[in-house]
Amino acid sequence: MTDSVPSNELLSKAKFYALQQGNFIAAEQCFRQTLQQSPNNAEALAGLGQCLCWRNHNAEGRKLLVKAAKLLLRKPDKSRSKALLELSEQLQRQGELDSAHQLARTAVQFLPRSAAAYHNLAACLHRMNQLHQALTQAQKACQLATTKDASGCIILLAIIEIELKQWTTAKQRLEKLLETEYEPEQRARACLELAKVYDKQHRYGEAFDLMSQAGELSRLLPAIQQFDAESVFQQIESYKIGFDKPLLQRWSLLALNDAQPIPVFLVGFLRSGTTLTEQVLSAHPNVLTSDENSLIQEVIREMEHISEIRGNVPVALRRLDKDDARHLRQLYWRRVAEEYGPQALTLRFINKVALNSIEIGFISTLFPEARIIFALRDPRDICISCAQQAFSLSPGTVNLLSWKGIARQYAAVMDLWLNLRDLIQPDYLELRYEDTVLDFESSFKRVFNFLGLDWTEEVNQFHEKTAGRFIATPSFSAVAQPLYASALGRWQGYKDCFDAIEPILARYIKTFGYGTTK
Repeated sequence: MTDSVPSNELLSKAKFYALQQGNFIAAEQCFRQTLQQSPNNAEALAGLGQCLCWRNHNAEGRKLLVKAAKLLLRKPDKSRSKALLELSEQLQRQGELDSAHQLARTAVQFLPRSAAAYHNLAACLHRMNQLHQALTQAQKACQLATTKDASGCIILLAIIEIELKQWTTAKQRLEKLLETEYEPEQRARACLELAKVYDKQHRYGEAFDLMSQAGELSRLLPAIQQFDAESVFQQIESYKIGFDKPLLQRWSLLALNDAQPIPVFLVGFLRSGTTLTEQVLSAHPNVLTSDENSLIQEVIREMEHISEIRGNVPVALRRLDKDDARHLRQLYWRRVAEEYGPQALTLRFINKVALNSIEIGFISTLFPEARIIFALRDPRDICISCAQQAFSLSPGTVNLLSWKGIARQYAAVMDLWLNLRDLIQPDYLELRYEDTVLDFESSFKRVFNFLGLDWTEEVNQFHEKTAGRFIATPSFSAVAQPLYASALGRWQGYKDCFDAIEPILARYIKTFGYGTTK
């Protein structure tokens, strides 16, 4: 690949804008100018693809990343080993696992002594649920790792061993690592993974201590400082006040009269079974589902632009007229088609984003004809599951680093739902995770009936389809298996830990039919 001097200058500018200033629009312009001069410049294609993904134009971004991968693989050479490795990592994050895998394999060929190359390949195979192959590559990464990068390699190997039910080996590996590793991020992750092993061994007190330690360590990370832990509670409180019946029922479908498809939203608190539900629904031939996305947030940002009101969704909605509402509805479906293809407008498209449970008021006002599936699960099992997960840090997950923070955020979200559910125009269905596990067919027949779809036997084999799909949430390995009941009632091993948060959860345990706290 030969670049002219102007192209190199444009690439340098693009990297500066993207990496040092976070100005992805300016970076995108420079990458596009480079590609006008050199259409097959793999570095520019990859850079533009990454910029588009950062700006939530994921479908277009992924296509460019894959195109860059094909160019690099056409005539691979050792001088591009670093580019192969970096692009493989980007493709993994975007769910393009086949291309990521090809790049990872090629990188290992050129870098046979690189722990990073084997670690990347192991991570890719892990996401593809090829666990035995992933185990072999992770072992090689650990053998080659220097002290500096050893912890990450050891943790990935332990994660794979845990999924292969090699509890003893994973336990010994993680316990040994915790004897010497004091860097907060790595130690926190090791604590979480070891907690999973102790949980399987019914050492619940020790497991809970490790979960708590992981949360405390994560709160020390510099990245945590950019998030205001109180912002989500302030937002929810403003929604409880701002979304009254007149606003929620401001527009009828007849008044909007724009012939858009009927939207379906799958929401619920994190770890409540939304990923499992999405995977089951996706097995139906007339359904197209999404994984986590920013579509509703994009529509909210456009509304803020139109209304010139930021940070107050109910007030901004009140400023809109019917034409504005139609524009926002059209924007939603245009972005759906861009990200998921034109078939999303003809099949029953189900938008699954757990955190959209906070945006129920906005969704209900703008889409009075919507269908809302609200996933429920025993609040105590949700708390244990959240405490055991390594979430990406965001305003919506920062409170999940402490036991009381988890309970408090759960209560705030569910209180908002209980305040709004009898006022909204859209039809809704509450779906209990426990029912889907214990009475699968009856539960999902009820869901498909709610969606106006006939039952099909293909749904019973949902896990076979899931095995080949990319799933962004922490549940990606669990939902690629047949249903199992071992996740039900997990909280009972941690009964004593609930004394501190019982008063916060008691209302919801009772309201959603989960009996008493003890």
